[in-house]
Amino acid sequence: MKISYFIFKIRDLTGVLLISLAAASSALALHSDLPDPAFGFRSFYVTWGGTTNAVFEQFLREVRPEIVQCGFYGPMFHGYADDPKSVGYPMQLPVSGQREALAVQRETNRLIHKLGIKVVGHFQMVNVIGDLAKTNGFLAFYEKGWPEDLLGPRPHPDVRELMMRDAAGKILATDDGFYLGLCPSSPYARALLKSMLKLAVGTGLDGVMVNYNYRWNCACPYCQADFRRWLDGRFTAAELREQFGIADLATYRFDEIKARIPGYPATNAPALDREEMRWAATAFKRAFDEIFIDYGRSLKKDLIVATWNHLSDMSVFEERAFLPLEQWGRGENYFWYSEGNVPSKLAEHKLGDSWVDCLWLREMGGGKPFMLGKYEPVRVRNNVAEALATGGSGMGLYMTISEPEGYRRLSAYLRFPRKVPALYQGLEPAANCALLWPRAAIQAGDYKAAETFRDAGRILSERQVPFEVLVDGNVSTSRLARYTTLLLPQGATLSPMVSAVLDDFTRRGGSVLPITRETAAGMADQLKTNAQYTVDASWTLKMMPWMGKGRRVLHLVNYNRDEVRAAGLPQTPAAECPIAAEKIACRVVLPHGARVSSVRLYAPEAAKPESLPFEIKDGRVCFVIPRVEVYAVVEIRGKGL
Repeated sequence: MKISYFIFKIRDLTGVLLISLAAASSALALHSDLPDPAFGFRSFYVTWGGTTNAVFEQFLREVRPEIVQCGFYGPMFHGYADDPKSVGYPMQLPVSGQREALAVQRETNRLIHKLGIKVVGHFQMVNVIGDLAKTNGFLAFYEKGWPEDLLGPRPHPDVRELMMRDAAGKILATDDGFYLGLCPSSPYARALLKSMLKLAVGTGLDGVMVNYNYRWNCACPYCQADFRRWLDGRFTAAELREQFGIADLATYRFDEIKARIPGYPATNAPALDREEMRWAATAFKRAFDEIFIDYGRSLKKDLIVATWNHLSDMSVFEERAFLPLEQWGRGENYFWYSEGNVPSKLAEHKLGDSWVDCLWLREMGGGKPFMLGKYEPVRVRNNVAEALATGGSGMGLYMTISEPEGYRRLSAYLRFPRKVPALYQGLEPAANCALLWPRAAIQAGDYKAAETFRDAGRILSERQVPFEVLVDGNVSTSRLARYTTLLLPQGATLSPMVSAVLDDFTRRGGSVLPITRETAAGMADQLKTNAQYTVDASWTLKMMPWMGKGRRVLHLVNYNRDEVRAAGLPQTPAAECPIAAEKIACRVVLPHGARVSSVRLYAPEAAKPESLPFEIKDGRVCFVIPRVEVYAVVEIRGKGL
């Protein structure tokens, strides 16, 4: 590839370019891999417990979120529900006992349906609770308490045939001994999961949120056989000998299969370790699809299937890091990625935001709904707002409604996208800059490429430079037609095909700009100078533009807060303590000949939109946003937009 990309080649944005960008924009893509290609939602509520409290029903009646995610099902549920401790962490069942809890959850599902809401239950795929001595938990349940009237006959008389094991046959457990794991390679484990899924769907669920999508270093006979088949399909006998030292694949026994999910090989790991990771990711998805996509939708043709995974500030330790891109999220309706606890620390220049993560997840998921699980009970408005602004559907967990401020604020923010659906429907991202997610380099062991991506994205967003994430596997001529600039993180490796596409992109007038952690700030400042959408604001405010026929929509999220005052308060939504951003000057480049008819400001806290005065100057519409407390949306309407 020709590297002459350090020189900026930003074209005039006031004329033909905007017309071509508008022509490249089309209606949001439908998802042909789903039973309902138009599936989507913006209003989402999740809880692990509390479904028998009066406030739960009151909240649902008043707010009417489109999706409610609650209740537990699957092997962890059945193996632990009869223990009195099951009413506590991690499931917080309404009552202990399989049958008793199922009865309550059926009634909850019935109530949710009566309110016209869809209900999705939590379904654990791998982790189960129980000790290796078989005195309690899953192993004891399987051997002594299996309910045939609920689940049919046991898939196999020996529970070990379902479990993750080492090469010697010992059942694997987490370091603390609390969790054991089912092995998705085992046909008996998959049969068990299917029987439990059938029971779960029978309680009235519209879908399942599948979590604990893990794999430990299992070397059971089923994994051994499947990995040998994988290698046999990808390498010749000579290649196996030369690359991995395997003389006879048919009889070869792996002492360990180093394919932990989530996990990542060491930088200097042997080639076999990376091959094991590729196999593990693909094998897990194959088992997942067999159980939830194929079998699940044979039970209920429109079954909502979602997954709960972990990202933690753009970490390379992501469950699907080695899954082929074309399989990533295929057949799945929405995505939940846990971030952990990421509070703000403004004095350390830390917003505690997940802006870049949201843009990454929208790209990887192909525009399907997503939310981030941020285990922080304070900034509920920020956490809902950043997902809505970037194309997602709110937040996961800590959606506190048991105290007045949490109830009030969540009510307003979950109602908002349904109150003003035009701010979210029929729109496409309007950013003309893309930041490349260098997945190939990361899979090859270059962690710094991921760090550069994360840091560059953070700097761009803090300078209000609109951008999208573009994964390297999605680079194409048609996709690049949406952008004028592509930012290439240091360390990104490009295939010859991608390099050719980028060369063509530059010949057509686009800019491919290498970016490092050191050059990101200067590059962001230059990009902002020529940006189509500009806001003059502190680094604590972020902006995302969208476009549709006859309108432009700007989403703004303010992260500034009084952390000193908040520290002295109980850590509930009342301690959010936002410091409003005020008098924000905005300028939006207009297509040639466009006419603006109105500029309106919307906010969840406002009873009605506010009309903003504006002027047209140098081909731009200019206006001032008087105040953004936490989240605000500006809609610009007119002809030719």
